[in-house]
Amino acid sequence: MRPGSAARHTAPAVLAIATSLILTACSKPAADAKDSASAGAGTPAAVGVVADPPGKPDQVRTIPVSVQGVAPIGVTVRVKSVELGTDATILDVSASYAGNATAYVDLATTDTFLLTPAGERLMLKRPDDNRDLRVRDGDTMDGKLVFLGRTPPDAASVTLVFNKGNKGDDTIGPGLEMTIPLQPSPAG
Repeated sequence: MRPGSAARHTAPAVLAIATSLILTACSKPAADAKDSASAGAGTPAAVGVVADPPGKPDQVRTIPVSVQGVAPIGVTVRVKSVELGTDATILDVSASYAGNATAYVDLATTDTFLLTPAGERLMLKRPDDNRDLRVRDGDTMDGKLVFLGRTPPDAASVTLVFNKGNKGDDTIGPGLEMTIPLQPSPAG
């Protein structure tokens, strides 16, 4: 047997067992799940579970928006669209930095997330090639930011939070919060 081959053959079996346990735990009626949890079966209780409204199928919806936020350090962020997906919320953004306080700023030094109306934090999936969302002085970063989790389909807005707790003039990771409307504005 080659080195590491046992691990390759064991991994699918472990995955199958884990999947089976998860599916079994999810299919138990609420009373059975409560009894199992109180009996110390080791099945963790679901926390923060939000059910979809009845009759609303999973569907991806893209909403064009035009929202701009500015931090005093010289950061400007524009959100151009929001994609409400089944497993993630994706923002099409443009972020620029033009300041003389530092050579660059990081927009994800601390917690960066979308805040839903229910208070859930959908955390940023940090890009492999720019984990801190670094923007150099005089540059613009265009792209899509992926936030892990589904925004409720009936949400009127979400709040985009960069560097939670930091001030807008922080020279390393400036803080910025932007409210992004998700419903069409009233005509007129």
